[in-house]
Amino acid sequence: MNLSRLFLLLSLMFASLTYADDVDVWLEKMTTAMEVNNYQGTLIIRQADKVDALFVQHGIDKKGVWESLEFLNGESRKVIRKQDTVKTIFPERELVTISHEIEQNPFHPQLPKNISSLKQYYNIQLAGQQRVARKNAQMLEIKPKDQFRYGFKFWLDIDTGLLLKCDVMDSNNKVVEQLMFSELTLLNKSPESMLEDEYKSFQSVDLDAGKNQQATSVWQTQQLPDGFMLVRSSSKPSSSGNGEVHQMVYSDGIASVSVFVENQMSAQRALQGVSKMGAVNAFGIHVNGHQVTVIGEVPVDTVRLMGQSVRHNQ
Repeated sequence: MNLSRLFLLLSLMFASLTYADDVDVWLEKMTTAMEVNNYQGTLIIRQADKVDALFVQHGIDKKGVWESLEFLNGESRKVIRKQDTVKTIFPERELVTISHEIEQNPFHPQLPKNISSLKQYYNIQLAGQQRVARKNAQMLEIKPKDQFRYGFKFWLDIDTGLLLKCDVMDSNNKVVEQLMFSELTLLNKSPESMLEDEYKSFQSVDLDAGKNQQATSVWQTQQLPDGFMLVRSSSKPSSSGNGEVHQMVYSDGIASVSVFVENQMSAQRALQGVSKMGAVNAFGIHVNGHQVTVIGEVPVDTVRLMGQSVRHNQ
């Protein structure tokens, strides 16, 4: 056997060992990737017939993890998340909106820390390798065990575990939403974020003003798909001045659904029945003189089931 053939075989053996990591190893690699890597790149989001391009920055500094998204098409805007604060900057309107999150969710799909719980509701398997954004990627298929959640295909950077591409799949294996980096650069240190001096003169609006983040809701969703649990509830005054808006957020660890309840709107404004945009489905219904609206990146069956089961706690 000549040396070149020997080197080729050794390379193939090493590659097969690298790619033979089991599902748990890759899931763990993905969950920790965003906690240890600095990067920036261009992210493409396809939803229905709409395509958005965004410049993404992700950094880790002394204050923790931060992320920013700058929309490259449509209205000029930039979203920055630091700790539990999300700021959206609209340069042309000289406006900054601020919201606060108890759950520190990233801007794209991320697996929960409790992987064993996730496996109760999804089948997860490795599915070969492909190249994405000029990087070798390991594919993972995440298939739901029922009709109440979408499936996913993840492409993870083999070297870092970072999510390079994500397809959201319906029950017919049709892609209903896709996120994909067209280019991604790993950085040795945290990138330079947008300086607050650039927008400190803008009008600032706190979207959570008057909001009770720990509200005990007087409303309850009585029917939930297996695995979905209440993770957050809050209330705040309605923008119409007509009572309060109650919000309940449910999640199975990867998919989330928001339920909004407020005093009944005019017939022109209120959603009745189903509305769909890409992977996002919404369902509206009147319950005891209140408007119930359920929104989530889940199938229609899920938002309908939950919406029809909302009841006022007696």
